[in-house]
Amino acid sequence: MKLKKTLLIGVVICLFALAILGTLSFRAKSHDTVDAQALNKDTALQPQQGNKESNVKVVLFGDYKCPYCGNFERNILPKIKHDYIDTDKIELRYVNVLLHGEESKLSARASLAVNKYAPEAYWDFHKALYSAQPKEKKAVSEEKWLTESLVKKEIQALNITAEQKEKILKAYNQKNFHQQARNDHQLAKQYQVPEVPSLYVNGKRVKDVTDYKVVKDTIDETLKEQPSK
Repeated sequence: MKLKKTLLIGVVICLFALAILGTLSFRAKSHDTVDAQALNKDTALQPQQGNKESNVKVVLFGDYKCPYCGNFERNILPKIKHDYIDTDKIELRYVNVLLHGEESKLSARASLAVNKYAPEAYWDFHKALYSAQPKEKKAVSEEKWLTESLVKKEIQALNITAEQKEKILKAYNQKNFHQQARNDHQLAKQYQVPEVPSLYVNGKRVKDVTDYKVVKDTIDETLKEQPSK
């Protein structure tokens, strides 16, 4: 009887361990590849640039208060724009991830309001916020620099009409943009985005976003997989 009880306990422990390993392996796999069609649908209304008709959708998850996202913005995104966006090969979409408290939320709300009322100026505003990051990496995440004053200044600097600026300034603190910012963050949780910046090319996460060759190879491979028109 004692032997049977010991064996039973052993089986339960083994099954429990296998269940944990299965969960961990599923999560690891989901980080590398997600459902491309679902991600495409869920990000259809996000800020975008490039060719809407392209079969290659690139989704960037980022936080304006993240120093590594700032590095990506300065060092990698311009190359993607030159090679793939300006040549109409891909469509790029952006999703806000709220990792640094109220400043992340503020910048997300403001950028979403710009995209709503002046979508033609969204990427200028996007670039302006990242350009405003302090030079020291530690200061980007720890110092308070992403303020209402900065947001209002960058909105006023946009090359849009006075009416558009007024709408944006009135709107970005409203309830619906608070909810939109939360929805963005929820998308990152839904797709188990492990870090920012994270870049997904038709659902495949780029393994090293700091190396443009890795980014380029991933996009090129995906483009080759598309049926010729």
